[in-house]
Amino acid sequence: MAIGSSYMQRTQTAGNQKTWTVSMWVKRGDVETQQCLMSVEDGAAYVLWKFNASEFFEWRGETGAARFITNRVFRDPGAWYHIVVACDTTESVEADRFKIYINGVQETAFGTETYPALDSDTYVNKSGGYLRIGSDEVPGSYLNGCMSWVQLVDGAALAPTEFGSVDATSGIWKIKPGAYATPGTNGFCLAMEDRTNLDLDTSSNAHTFTTTGTPTATYDNPSNNFCTLNPIQMSDPSANYVLSQGNNTLTVTSNDFMRQVGLTINPLGLKGYFEFKCVADSNYQVQFQDATVKLYKKNYESLASGGMYFLTWGDLNFSNGGSSGTLTSAYFASPGAAEGDIMGCAFDFSGSNRDVWFHRNGTYGNNGSGVGVPSTGAYPAFSASLLLLTTDWEIIFASNSGTTCTTAFNFGNGYFGTTAISSAGTNASGIGEFEYDVPTGFTALSTKGLNV
Repeated sequence: MAIGSSYMQRTQTAGNQKTWTVSMWVKRGDVETQQCLMSVEDGAAYVLWKFNASEFFEWRGETGAARFITNRVFRDPGAWYHIVVACDTTESVEADRFKIYINGVQETAFGTETYPALDSDTYVNKSGGYLRIGSDEVPGSYLNGCMSWVQLVDGAALAPTEFGSVDATSGIWKIKPGAYATPGTNGFCLAMEDRTNLDLDTSSNAHTFTTTGTPTATYDNPSNNFCTLNPIQMSDPSANYVLSQGNNTLTVTSNDFMRQVGLTINPLGLKGYFEFKCVADSNYQVQFQDATVKLYKKNYESLASGGMYFLTWGDLNFSNGGSSGTLTSAYFASPGAAEGDIMGCAFDFSGSNRDVWFHRNGTYGNNGSGVGVPSTGAYPAFSASLLLLTTDWEIIFASNSGTTCTTAFNFGNGYFGTTAISSAGTNASGIGEFEYDVPTGFTALSTKGLNV
């Protein structure tokens, strides 16, 4: 579920304030501002689970009480983090009273490390306290990202192995789906996988939550990590170049001509498909660029060598490493796109192939020899004859306008921003949902899609 400026809330009843466990899976969006994952407050004090503005994970207890800030930072917007916080203030050994685990491994190095006093009460499970998911105590500092499988166990301090395990093949920490069997009085499990009821508590308690705002359903989850725009691969970020909706919507205001942002999944080796929609006066380019020319946060390097081609809202253009001669063709029957138009991109970068097709509202363009048919490999917009067979490639998006414009991307979640697709096209891979048909043999850009 993509949180955005939304949160879920429940009023706690009297539970065990000394002993509890919180488990959650989180995928960051914005990585440079404070992002609150959960909070509890009763009007007098509060506790917070958050990524602070310095990109550390922080748990902050009520004023003057426990507080922990990790030494390491968490700035990967393309990864799902599993966070477990276990508290038991009845433990005589101070270090046993509070434990933080990330992806199954206990954090032991902290910049701030203040343990709760023996037998002290926290505000977690305090009667009358407001528990909020995706917000701080105000509410505010919303999580611009995604959450899944958020659980509270009231009355037990548990190990992360209750909620996850190491994959025997890959060695990667993976989710163990299912609600904890004995959640305790205030315990809950919000899997956030029911797209029609995102705040459904699937634990045996079946608590009722109230949702404020409009969280967006998403297929992006710890078991299948979907591609998004990448905020740490952005040329010269500014307040006028904004990612939102779990990094699936890009808004550019005036005077931000030709800023660029990359993706969290590399196209090399894939036969992929994605869509993007002109929401408001969009004028963008989608580029396949030789990744020997890198984009780094706040350190953009101009294209110096290699090949690049891109689609604007009507024409196809090709530039070979900045050399003379730019090919411009009327790829679509009527150049230019109106607000509401949906563009699709299918690309085959498997083996030595470098073929790319574009459609507008379901109709593929004509490269001068015929209308493109990705499923058969016919008439690509560009192919290996123009795209260099380098060892690495990137897909990037660039603004190409001095006016305010917004484009929403669908990498398989079935949404453009907060608007669901009107009707799903066919998709043989079964991974994700798109407005138009996914060509046979192509798939969404996701971890499961890598294995199709």
